[in-house]
Amino acid sequence: MDPKLYQRVNEVLEAVGGRWSRTAEAHLFPMGAAEAIAPVLAGGQVVTLREKRNQAQYFPTPPAVVNRLLEIAAINPGMEVLEPSAGSGAIAAAVADLGAVVDCFEQDPGCAGLLDGVSTIRTVRVADFLTVPATPAYDRVVMNPPFTRQADVAHVRHALGFLRPEGLLVAVMSGAVAYQNGPAAEFRKLVEERGGQAEMLPEKAFAASGTGVRTMVVTVPATRPADASPTVWPIREAEQADEPEFADPAQIARQIVADLRKATRAFEAVAKALEQATSKPAEAVSEPGVQLGFDEVA
Repeated sequence: MDPKLYQRVNEVLEAVGGRWSRTAEAHLFPMGAAEAIAPVLAGGQVVTLREKRNQAQYFPTPPAVVNRLLEIAAINPGMEVLEPSAGSGAIAAAVADLGAVVDCFEQDPGCAGLLDGVSTIRTVRVADFLTVPATPAYDRVVMNPPFTRQADVAHVRHALGFLRPEGLLVAVMSGAVAYQNGPAAEFRKLVEERGGQAEMLPEKAFAASGTGVRTMVVTVPATRPADASPTVWPIREAEQADEPEFADPAQIARQIVADLRKATRAFEAVAKALEQATSKPAEAVSEPGVQLGFDEVA
């Protein structure tokens, strides 16, 4: 097959969940291959993984953020861990490398296909996580959910239902959750009741993934610990204006002199107009069209 044609075919197959396997010498799918390809054959069109990621505002979790999530989660070998918005596996693969047993949910078949090729991940389910009934079967939930319209709040709240009583959830969330109203405000109360914590990530933590949105890590235990500390939410950072630059003193002096000269000319014009007006007969002053003022002089 022509290399360019193969690349295009590969993009189509990856878009619907296929992943090339050297062992099988074929594209393998997390679902039935016929079922995955049927919409493409019927419509003659497909949205590639690259296009899907752009449209869905998919921003992979950078390594530094993944490392911080793992530090907070304190994952030990043998723990059962859920990644409910797995994307291409930045978090899930790192968790599995620690010896944990990892299950994933991913709505996009293309991304799920990439995850299915990671041998250290136990299961990958192609599904909308919010539609999956909660089962309290996990020691940890580690996640980076979508943010649009406070979707992160909905995903994290649902994910809490998958924790065992001694479990812990660690999630990347929008920094705006710390001060937004509506669902975010209700979520903050839930976190506080459970003794959760919030930590603002460094500015531009996701710059490498293509976004400058402010983010934080929220940690929520399944059950409030006896020694839980009060929840402290990051303070909203006000935009600071740049410090004014002071002009050269000589330039300031020249500007003052110029303004004074302009004002002097204006007053001289007014005085001249008043002098002319008072030198005319009284009835001339009251004639229509004769008006005195700064507007006329200007």
